[in-house]
Amino acid sequence: MQTEDILKDQIVELLQGGFAPVVILLREYHYEKTGIVLDGLPFSAWSLLEHMRHRQNILLGFMKDPENNQDVWPPAYWPDNPVPESQEAWNEAINSFESDLREMIRIVQDPGSDLFKVQENGKSLSWAAMTTFHHNAYTIGQVKAIGRQLGVW
Repeated sequence: MQTEDILKDQIVELLQGGFAPVVILLREYHYEKTGIVLDGLPFSAWSLLEHMRHRQNILLGFMKDPENNQDVWPPAYWPDNPVPESQEAWNEAINSFESDLREMIRIVQDPGSDLFKVQENGKSLSWAAMTTFHHNAYTIGQVKAIGRQLGVW
């Protein structure tokens, strides 16, 4: 196996969440607790999902068309309402997050993807993928901590 193939496999594993599979944890979260904001925190699980989904989508846009999506770190998005409109909205957000994640993984796995070509903004596809798994890991850790306090796990 070539070094680049090993790296791609490792990036994919980390994008999926490694030892903390992001999508599985989101699907396990009890819907009725998704909008609860704990004392001392500025966000709920819903806020964190939307924040994570938005950032991942920006980085996916860069990976799909790096020449035309150079702004990879605009100001963070946070929803105005920490409570999802419905269980359907919660599930649709998870589905959207998972779909974008799968698309990012396809790009990483594509033999034609040049993961290491540095773009005009100084970033590469590998940087975008690694930034995504880092941001998702950090944010899902926050979701997990809130969930533990609320008795989800």
